Amino acid sequence: MSLSIRFRRLAVGVLTAAALLLCAGPVRADSDDASMAGVNPTQVGLQPLHEPFPAATPYPGESKLRARPDGAFDAIPEVHGRAKIYRLVARSVPWTLHSGLTVLAKTYNGVVPGPVIDVTRGDSVVIEYRNELDIPDTLHLHGIHGTPVSDDGVAGWGQAPVAPHGTFRYTFTASQPGTFMYHTHDREAVLNSGLYGPIIVHDPNAPAIERANRDYLVFLSSWAIQSNSENHFTINGKEYPDTRQLEVASGDRIRIRYVNMSGENFHTMHIHGHEQHVVARDAWPIPGGEELEDTVELGPGQRVDVIVPAKAKPGTWMLQCHVMDHVEDDKGMPAGLITALHYKGSPQIFGAMSAAMMSMAMPPSSPQGQGKLSFGLTAFLGAFAGLTIFLGLPVARARRLSPKVIAALNAFAIGILVFLVVEITNNAIIPLKQGIIAWKGGAAFPLAISAAMAAGLMIGLVALGVGATRLARSGKGSNDPMRLAFMIAIGIGAHNFAEGLAIGASAAAGATAIAFGLIVGFALHNATEGFGIAAPLAGRFVPSWKQLSLAGVIGGGPTFIGTMIGYTFISPVLSVLFLSTAAGALVFVIGELWAVLKKTGIDFATTSMVPAGFALGLITEIIVDLNGG
Repeated sequence: MSLSIRFRRLAVGVLTAAALLLCAGPVRADSDDASMAGVNPTQVGLQPLHEPFPAATPYPGESKLRARPDGAFDAIPEVHGRAKIYRLVARSVPWTLHSGLTVLAKTYNGVVPGPVIDVTRGDSVVIEYRNELDIPDTLHLHGIHGTPVSDDGVAGWGQAPVAPHGTFRYTFTASQPGTFMYHTHDREAVLNSGLYGPIIVHDPNAPAIERANRDYLVFLSSWAIQSNSENHFTINGKEYPDTRQLEVASGDRIRIRYVNMSGENFHTMHIHGHEQHVVARDAWPIPGGEELEDTVELGPGQRVDVIVPAKAKPGTWMLQCHVMDHVEDDKGMPAGLITALHYKGSPQIFGAMSAAMMSMAMPPSSPQGQGKLSFGLTAFLGAFAGLTIFLGLPVARARRLSPKVIAALNAFAIGILVFLVVEITNNAIIPLKQGIIAWKGGAAFPLAISAAMAAGLMIGLVALGVGATRLARSGKGSNDPMRLAFMIAIGIGAHNFAEGLAIGASAAAGATAIAFGLIVGFALHNATEGFGIAAPLAGRFVPSWKQLSLAGVIGGGPTFIGTMIGYTFISPVLSVLFLSTAAGALVFVIGELWAVLKKTGIDFATTSMVPAGFALGLITEIIVDLNGG
């Protein structure tokens, strides 16, 4: 049988297997899973921090804060007659959304939302803005009219971006009473990391319908945590059960100032057992005085002021968004946009809902892709993904190949391995880069990940090189092609171990769509890696099936081992260690392959196979990304 026919049959077999894999398995996902298809959650959005958290240190001269009864903070201004000066400093600090979830937020004066700028109609307001972030930024006064375009905060239209450590003065006259806000005018990811705050302009001559004896802020915002989309929601910077109850007494009239700072999501705010009298929308009074509503809807950027008469029977009355995935976590437990009106003198039971709901919890519905995969099934699928490396190995037994074909196969393998080095190095660097960014914002230096990367490179590059040199000098490494194939298998095996960690972690977390997508993509990817192991052997040495099987186990077996470990626990440090080991080993192997290629002769046709191999690696990686990797 000719070599070309063998290659055609091999290609058809690999593509057929890949097509069957793509069609098989439950790849359906809900809306949250779909938004994460092809995304590694440790590489997108804000990342959870781990204790110990560094203490947030106020920037010298920034406005001091005063806690409000609703959980937000007022900025204390410097007052000169009717002029009020606020000093806002944009800086990164650890911010706890709820117990157990802390992220490195971008804030104004260290709090989320930024401190309330609380003024009276007719005041002259000055905001001395200072940027202590690591990115240029601006401040937009949302809803405030009458300012020059140079104070509007749109970079490039009227104002240059404020560089890190730069300053800018924003001024306005508080001519219209109502509820407003200020926020970054950068991208959604920056907005959703905490850069926003409220402006309240009081009217000393407010009409009787707007008068209240308690004034509360309910500032709604969204966060993208280990996600490309908004998946956490807070009231005044906190998720239930860490939100603050709004205290009332029977007979009170309370004013609630709703602000929706979410970048994408609408919220529908409902108070059990109470009427909501809408008196203003976006700071504009309601024609006729008021509108009576049971559930108040707010789009992104909108504000609604309501008066709520406290005339229900005393107790704890829920105030919530009625979009259900804004008030539940991924296990269906109460979270997000929940607080309460708590009547003075009634029992304190605000946190009791979580315990009660836990006893009512139903198991997740597996057909919807929410159920955690069993350990046995996960292990089987991890083994399946790893063993597909054998699809690319049979080419090693091709016989009677011309020197040009052998050189082309070696060049093709070099292209595949070069792509793997690029891909692996990038995946190893991302956690380190994120750790350094967090360190710059006040978190601990990522010493463990740094050490893991250095150790991995030493193991992969130095240790493999030293071992190969000693083997060659001892005479036991005279079978150079097979030795080279085993070294390639070792490097690829270290890479596949890290891939297995991702499969196991996704399966254990209940992200079944992502887990199956990873298995599909890695299976095809491993078949390509099998060719990278086999190509240096083709036409130079015909290995036995036993030798090929050993190479396949060395290269593909770690996928199975990594899957089992990843199912049990998640370790970014372990992942970086093995990725770095793989990168170092493959750099050494590429050098060895290139030396072989130089001996056989290099021409245009041969070297053109290097980018062809790189392209094949890239194509299979794209398939991995499209299916959950």
